[in-house]
Amino acid sequence: MSVTTAVTEMLGIDHPIVQAPMASATSAEIVAAVSNAGGLGSLGAAYLAPDKLRAEIDEIRRATGRPFMVNLFVPDRSTCDAARLVRANAALQPIRAELGMSPPSDPPRSNNAFAEQFEVLIEARVPVLSFHFGIPEGDAVARAKAAGMVVAGSATTVADAKQLADAGADIVVAQGVEAGGHQGTFDVETEPSMIGVHALVRQVVDAISVPVIAAGGIMDGRDIAAVLKAGAGAAQMGTAFLACPESVAHPCHKRAVLEAGDDTTRLTRAFSGRPARGLTNRFIDEIGAQADAILPFPYQTALTGPIRAAAAKQNRPEFMSLWAGQGVARARALPAGDLVGELATELEQHMEGATP
Repeated sequence: MSVTTAVTEMLGIDHPIVQAPMASATSAEIVAAVSNAGGLGSLGAAYLAPDKLRAEIDEIRRATGRPFMVNLFVPDRSTCDAARLVRANAALQPIRAELGMSPPSDPPRSNNAFAEQFEVLIEARVPVLSFHFGIPEGDAVARAKAAGMVVAGSATTVADAKQLADAGADIVVAQGVEAGGHQGTFDVETEPSMIGVHALVRQVVDAISVPVIAAGGIMDGRDIAAVLKAGAGAAQMGTAFLACPESVAHPCHKRAVLEAGDDTTRLTRAFSGRPARGLTNRFIDEIGAQADAILPFPYQTALTGPIRAAAAKQNRPEFMSLWAGQGVARARALPAGDLVGELATELEQHMEGATP
């Protein structure tokens, strides 16, 4: 017996389980596997070129006829200060040298393709579109809804959740501080709210009238049941799917997730310039200690990208962004469809006698 909620009915899915749109780990294969198993598979498309995004959507549709979601990052208006760039390059140079890399010859660029990506999604009329880092300017939400998409947005505070609902979002993803990867703060310089998922869900549910999806540290059916009982209509889970064979996370990342303890994550701006939760490593320790040498997002992402790529090629996890949430110690290396089935069974067991 499936657990039915306002979110499952709106999205047309069997289980209140959403695979988080992790930009560095999702692919058409894992999206289709989750959707075919009755959850909502999600493609993290923030870093995909428009042509690649179009191809991924086509591949998803060849593999599943079920609903799926595509996620984009809302562009920031940050700038790259020249003096700060000098400090950032100086801080990163010892790591570059250890990896056998030369200093960059050009300054980092934002390379934001949001407008072009959005047009691909409008053309493709994807079932669900979600935004991270705020609300897009102009008529993007209205256009997406007019194209038949369900629109969702991430919020880390009640105030942000209200803004999303007022802007026309059909669903708000209440992201607690436990979540792996980037916190969905609306402003690049904003510090994380530090609100846990259970407190945030209760507050957001009381403040807005649209359905809520809970995100942050959710790893098993007991966790899903807990956020449903708090008022959420579904749970969004990222770290839980990182070690699945369909995940395209680097093997070093998967291994680190499966070997992680329960106190091994922390928030950092070191890799991207925005607060994000990952497994602690040398890069976070060394660069995170030099706050004045970290550029704002997306310039820090552009500056550290070649370093992370070189580290991945050399199997050096100490210099990789190993995103993971606080529940990482309970990760399971199951095929994505099997994991959805296990989660659904666990959820039903823990929802007995409760009304979601």
